[in-house]
Amino acid sequence: MLLNESLRYFKELDDEVIKKTVRFWMEVPVEKYSFSDTIKEWSIRRLPPQPIEEFIRIDNIVRALGKDGLNTFITVDQIISLLPNSLYQQVIKAESNERLSILRGFCRRIENHVEGKSLTDLKPEDAKKEKVLLMIPSQKQLKIVYNNWDRWVWKRIAYNGEPAPSVDGWIKDVLRLAVALENASVTPIIVTDKSIEERIKEEAPHNVIGLDIPEDFAKIGYVRDQSVTWCKHPIIGNMALDIRQGEEWIINEVYYELGLTPLLRVRWASDKEYLVKAKMEGGNFFLLKIDGSTVLLTGVGVRGSNYPTFKVLSEVLPEEVRIIGVPLSGYVKSWAETGAVHLDVVFTYLGELNGVYYAVLDPLRLGFYSGLEYVREKEAFQIIPLGGLFKELGLIIDEPPREKTSLITMSNALNLGKGKLIVDAYNREVNKYLEREFGVDVIEVEIPQVEAGGGGPRCASRELWGD
Repeated sequence: MLLNESLRYFKELDDEVIKKTVRFWMEVPVEKYSFSDTIKEWSIRRLPPQPIEEFIRIDNIVRALGKDGLNTFITVDQIISLLPNSLYQQVIKAESNERLSILRGFCRRIENHVEGKSLTDLKPEDAKKEKVLLMIPSQKQLKIVYNNWDRWVWKRIAYNGEPAPSVDGWIKDVLRLAVALENASVTPIIVTDKSIEERIKEEAPHNVIGLDIPEDFAKIGYVRDQSVTWCKHPIIGNMALDIRQGEEWIINEVYYELGLTPLLRVRWASDKEYLVKAKMEGGNFFLLKIDGSTVLLTGVGVRGSNYPTFKVLSEVLPEEVRIIGVPLSGYVKSWAETGAVHLDVVFTYLGELNGVYYAVLDPLRLGFYSGLEYVREKEAFQIIPLGGLFKELGLIIDEPPREKTSLITMSNALNLGKGKLIVDAYNREVNKYLEREFGVDVIEVEIPQVEAGGGGPRCASRELWGD
């Protein structure tokens, strides 16, 4: 259910019920397993991280909270999960009565912002962008990567030869993206840690917001991943890797600072006797609107969307939105060479160009012959031929050249709408191909530090919408 429904349910709960549920939430017996447990150890270097599956036995919830405990737990979890990080940290440290006061006060402050709101007027991937969020991490966030590059899935040396990660390099990369956006008549909004806020403001005449970002969130600069923004009010997801869990509360803080109250956090779904945690990362989603049809493509793979994500989204998105999983390749030892952590690493939607809809994809890391369509009525998947879907939509696909490219950014373009793409300047052959074959207005930006950490222009940006 959307936040406005959760708020109404929460408002009717007895104070003692809330306090009891929050106490249970703080110590809930979450069972976990990692795909790493099934992989042979690698003696040379540490294996790159694999996703974690998390689930709770429903009978444990009911035993602790009573027959209505499941709904109460899901509601309280939704409220806590949508707190800004500053309030979330207060709740974690507070005593029972203070926790209740914080949660009640938070709900009162936001209820008018979401009342009557729903997921309508969805913006597709190729909609003309108005504002774009960017984020610059500080040394406080990046320092944990040093000597832990494999764990953080980070290159030691950027493609320009500089050591990575580098705060100076991140500042340069993000400011170059901001300039490119401004030149394309799109408003950039830069969020950064307070420790470097004044420096950023001195170097850039942009909208700059400083927040107290916790240390060791090295990947927070990839603001695509923690949420989706298909309308004014964001939907917050759940990060698949343990090293990135917690970024969601930070992005909550950003959205509240911008006056954008999220409508939902995709958290849990029932599956037989379990409540299973969703894995939902924004880089895995492309919303397409073509000639009256609306299709949501989402990657299924290493950090791909899982069953709870499909189930929850199917309940809140309009029924006409078809939700289709696209298989992605994974990795064991080499995340950069064999893996596609997100759909936007291997798929670029160009949109309508001269009356024809186009997309380019990397067939080595994406299974584009079959897809998994979620059938709402059956709460199950149906295998469909993606070629048939593309033909039905009138979508023409193509394969870009792979020579002299970064496998991370060759497809990771930010579509500004109206045939404009911001791309990584490193991929000269791909960029020339897009210009020559499709007549796309390619805006090249050098982003060596962003690429070194595993992302490109799309990964490092998040579009924002007004009313």
